[in-house]
Amino acid sequence: MWRSCAAYDQGHIDEAVRIATAIRVLVHDTKNSTSLLNHLDALGISLASTVSTMDRSRSVFMFGMGQGIGTDKRMTWAANTDYKAIDRQLPIAEWWEQVVYIRGHLQATRRNLVLAAANKDGGAHVDSALTKEYEALMTNGESGWFHYPGEHGTFRPIMDSHLMYIRQMGFELLNSPQLLDLASP
Repeated sequence: MWRSCAAYDQGHIDEAVRIATAIRVLVHDTKNSTSLLNHLDALGISLASTVSTMDRSRSVFMFGMGQGIGTDKRMTWAANTDYKAIDRQLPIAEWWEQVVYIRGHLQATRRNLVLAAANKDGGAHVDSALTKEYEALMTNGESGWFHYPGEHGTFRPIMDSHLMYIRQMGFELLNSPQLLDLASP
C-alpha cells in the first residue's frame, strides 16, 4: 500500500483505487470472503483516524486537507500526511463504519467509499452504476474550489475528492501502530 500512496502523492491519483482494493482485502468481511485481519485473528486491533470529533451537524470532512496536487487543469486535495492529523485510534469495526464525509443530506463512511472504488470503479470490478455518495464526491467542485494565488479571482473546482479520501485512509492505516506491529517479524 505504501507504494500506491507514494505514487498517488507524485500525482498518479488513479492509484487510490488500488489503495481501496488493499483496504478491502485487509478489513472487509462478508459471508463469502474473509478479511486478512480476520485470518490473522487480529480484529481486536485499533486503527488511526484523522476524522475530527467536532460537531457533525452540518458538514464534515475527513481531515485538514493539504496542498493541491495534479495539473492546472485537474487538481485535487493532497492527503494530510502530518502525523498530528491523527485524532485517535478506533476499533476496526468503528473505523470501517465511521462517517468521513457529510454535506447536506449526503453521508459517506470509509466502507462506502472503499467498496465503491474496489467493487464498482475498477479496483477489482467495474460496474455501470456507482453509489450516490461516491458519485457525488466525483462531481467537480463538490468538496470545494481551489483559489490560485497570483491569479486574481481565479477559482477551479476540486476534482476527484473521492480518490483523495481513499488516499487519506491509506495514510491512516500506514500510521496505525497495532497494524504495523502485525507486519513486524
